[in-house]
Amino acid sequence: MPTASPNRKRVRKASQKTRVENCIRIRGAREHNLQNIGVDIPRDRLTVVTGVSGSGKSSLAFDTLFAEGQRQYIDSLSAYARQFLDQIPRPDVDSIEGLAPTLAIDQKPGSTHGRSTVATISEIYDYLRLLYARVGTPHCSNCHSAIAKQSPETIVDSLQSLPEGTKLVLMAPMVRGRRGVHREVFDTIRQSGLLRVRTDGETYLLDDVPQLAPRKNHTIEAVIDRLVIRRESDSRLRESVLLALRLGKGLASSLIQSDSGEWKESIYSTAMACVECGASFEEIEPRTFSFNSPYGACRTCDGLGHVDLSNQKGVCPDCSGARLRKEALSVTIAGVAISELTSMPLDAAFAWISRIGHCLSTVQSAVAQPIASEVAKRLSFLQRVGVEYLTLDRSADSLSGGELQRVRLATSIGSGLVGVCYVLDEPSIGLHPADHDRLIQCIKELQQQGNTVIVVEHDEATMRAADYLIDMGEGAGSSGGRIISEGTPKQVEKDPNSLTGQYLSATKRIAIPAKRRKPKKTQWLTLSGVQTHNLKNVTARIPLGLLVGISGVSGSGKSSLINDTLAPAVATHLGLQSDAPGPFATISGADLVDKLILINQSPIGRSPRSCPATYCGVLDEIRKVFAATRDAKTRGFNASRFSFNVAAGRCELCKGLGMERIEMNFLSDLFVTCTRCNGKRFNRQTLQVRFKGASVADVLAMSVDEAAAFFENVPRIERQLRSLQAVGLGYLHLGQSSTTLSGGEAQRIKLGTELARASTGRTLYLLDEPTTGLHFQDIERLVSVLQQLVESGNTVLVIEHQFDLLAACDWIIDLGPTGGTEGGEILCEGTPERIATDPTTSTGKYLSQVLNR
Repeated sequence: MPTASPNRKRVRKASQKTRVENCIRIRGAREHNLQNIGVDIPRDRLTVVTGVSGSGKSSLAFDTLFAEGQRQYIDSLSAYARQFLDQIPRPDVDSIEGLAPTLAIDQKPGSTHGRSTVATISEIYDYLRLLYARVGTPHCSNCHSAIAKQSPETIVDSLQSLPEGTKLVLMAPMVRGRRGVHREVFDTIRQSGLLRVRTDGETYLLDDVPQLAPRKNHTIEAVIDRLVIRRESDSRLRESVLLALRLGKGLASSLIQSDSGEWKESIYSTAMACVECGASFEEIEPRTFSFNSPYGACRTCDGLGHVDLSNQKGVCPDCSGARLRKEALSVTIAGVAISELTSMPLDAAFAWISRIGHCLSTVQSAVAQPIASEVAKRLSFLQRVGVEYLTLDRSADSLSGGELQRVRLATSIGSGLVGVCYVLDEPSIGLHPADHDRLIQCIKELQQQGNTVIVVEHDEATMRAADYLIDMGEGAGSSGGRIISEGTPKQVEKDPNSLTGQYLSATKRIAIPAKRRKPKKTQWLTLSGVQTHNLKNVTARIPLGLLVGISGVSGSGKSSLINDTLAPAVATHLGLQSDAPGPFATISGADLVDKLILINQSPIGRSPRSCPATYCGVLDEIRKVFAATRDAKTRGFNASRFSFNVAAGRCELCKGLGMERIEMNFLSDLFVTCTRCNGKRFNRQTLQVRFKGASVADVLAMSVDEAAAFFENVPRIERQLRSLQAVGLGYLHLGQSSTTLSGGEAQRIKLGTELARASTGRTLYLLDEPTTGLHFQDIERLVSVLQQLVESGNTVLVIEHQFDLLAACDWIIDLGPTGGTEGGEILCEGTPERIATDPTTSTGKYLSQVLNR
C-alpha cells in the first residue's frame, strides 16, 4: 500500500483491482521537497505526473526515479566506472523496486552543442554519410568533372612538372586520424629501410619518435624521400612514388616548398583523380561527410558553418554554411549533394529518400536500399511527433526545448528498445493542440513496444490520454511534495481534493476578461513585407497598449515573425545591439515604443555558478547586507568577500561551485558535493559572519518565499523577491544552479526581474510561450501579472499555444495554415471572439471550446 502523506488523509480513488505486482514501487521518497512519499507506478503503461510548479513532479520523476535508474546502470558497468559509485549521490529514498533501465528525454540541451543538428541527434546523419560514401558520385571540386582513378605515371608526371629546383618531400600515409600508439606501424616503416617519419605534422628520426597518447587521434606518414626537382631525377622520383603508393596502399602525399618558402601538402591517390585537371582526391569515406572530423569539416569555419565578423556571426564564405569541405559537397546522388538534402524540410527529405531507388543502377540500389529504408523510417517518426517543418541541418541550439525533446522522442521510438522506463518532461511544449493527437499516439506507441512511459505534463489532452494520473501538491516548495490524488484520469477528475481534478472537471477555470481593451486608431506597430524563413510577404499590424497573442500551428512562422524580424527591427530602431532582422519592407509605429524587453526561454546562465540570485541582482544586495554587519567590519570583509566567484571568500577546493567534477571519460562528467565545504561554496571564515543568525550560504539555501520573509525589513531585497513570487517562483532556491532550471522557469525569472524594475510605460514585452511548465493555477497567476503590465501602459506580445492564455488576450494574430512551406501566412486577426468564429483556422476551433465552457 502507498504511504500516506503526513498530516493529511489522502483520497484514494484507485481500487485494489488496479494494484498489480507489475509496478514500480517507490517508498520513503524525500528528495528535495518530497515529503517521505510512497507510490506504485504501473509498468508498461503511460503515467502522467502533474501538479502546480514546484510541487515535486520533477523531484519524483527525474531526481528520484531516473536518478536511481542511472545509478543502477553505472553499477552494472566496468570496474573503472564503479570506482566512482560511492561518490555518486543516491536519491534520498528508502527503496525503489521493480525499476527497469531508465532513459530520460528532457528539454535540456545536455550533450548537444553548436555542432549538433537535427540530423545528428536523430542519428540520421550517420546513415546519410554512409549512403553518400557508398553510392555517391564524386565530382572535381575545381572543374566539376567526374573523378577517375590516377595512375602512378600520372602522379610522377605531375610532380616532375614542378619548376626545377623545387624542394619536395614524398611520403606514404600510414595512419590517418586513428587512436593508438601504433608500434606495428613504426615497425613496418623500419623494416622498409626508411629512417624518418612524420607524426602529427612533425618529422622525426624513427628512433626519436615520442610515445604517442593512446586515446588521441594520430596521423603517421613514412618519409620516403627528400629531393630537389631536377631533370635527371626522373628515375629516383618514379621509384619513390611507387614505394610511397605501396606502403600507403594506393595513397601518397607530398610537401612542396613554394617560392615564398611555405610548405604545401598534397594528396595523391591511384583511386581518385580528376581526368580534366588532374587533381587527386582521397577515397570517399563516411568521415568525408562529417563536419565533426578534420577530414570532412570545412577548414575555414572548422565545421561550424559560420565565422565571427565584427562581433556577429556570419555565414562561412567557403562552405556557405554547409560546414563541409568542398570535396564532400561535390559528391551527389541523383544530382543532390548531402548539404542540399539536409537543408530540405523533413517531409521533403522523406519524399526524396523514398524515391531514391529509381535514380540508381541495380547494383547501387541494392547497396542503398537498407540504408535508405532506415533513414526513411526515422524521418517518418520525426514527422509523426510534429516537427516535419524542421530541416535536418537545423542547429540543436536553435531548437526550442519542446522541439529538442520531440526529436529525441522520435529517435527513441526508432531505436526499438523494449523493457525500458522512459521519463519525459512536458513533450507537448511548443505544440498547437491540432498537433497533440499525433504526439500522444507516438508516446503510446513507445509504451506499446513494451516500455513504461512516465510523463511530467500539464497538458490536458495528455493527462486524459494517460493510463494513470498522479497529482502532486498541494502547493509548491515546502507546501508541496505530497501526492494529493492518483488513479485513472476520470478518478482524479472526481476527487474534490485534487486541484488538477477541479480544472479537468471545469469546477475551476481560468477567468476570461469581462471586458477587453480596444485598439486605438493611432497606436499601431506595423511591419510590412516580411519574408523571413517561410513567411510569405506578410504584413503584421500589432495594436499597442494591449495584451496580444501570436498563435498558429507549429512551424507556421510565429517565431520568424516576432523573434527573428520584429524584435531585431525594433531593437535597431531603438539603437540597441541586435542580430540583423529577417527581410522585411517597412516598419512604422516603432517611435511609439520607448523600450524593448525580450523574455525568452534561453538559460539565465550556462555555468553552474549562475543562479536566480545572481541573475536578478538580489545577491549583490545580500552581499552588501552581510558586509554591513559588525562582524564583517571587524574582520575587514567587504561585499566581494561574500561572492562565490571571488577567491578570498569562496571554498578553494571547489572554486565556489559547491560541487566537484569527476571526469568519467566515456560517460558524462559527474558532479559530487564538495568534501571540504559540504556544498556551501564558501570557506569557514566567510561562513562565520551572520545576519539574523544565518550565514550567506544559509541565505542562498532559502527558497524565494523563505528569503522574502527573512528580508522583509530590507526593501531593496524584498521588492525583488516579491516579484519572483508574483510569477510563481516562490519555491525556487536563491542559490539553485541555473543549469537545473527549466526553460519556463528561466523565462519567469526574467519576467520577475523586469517586474521589480520601475515601469515607465511604452515598453514592448515579447514573451515566447510563457506558460511553459505551468499548471492551470500558475497560468491564472501569470495572466494576472501580464494584465498588470498592460495596465501600466505597456504592450505585451506573447507567442503561445495555451488557449486559456489566448482567451485572456485582447487581440490575437493567427498564422498558418500549416507548418513549413505550407505556412507563413496571417490567416486572421482580431479579438478572441472574432478568431473563434473564423472557419479558416484550426485555432478558432479550440479557442471556441475555451470561450464556451
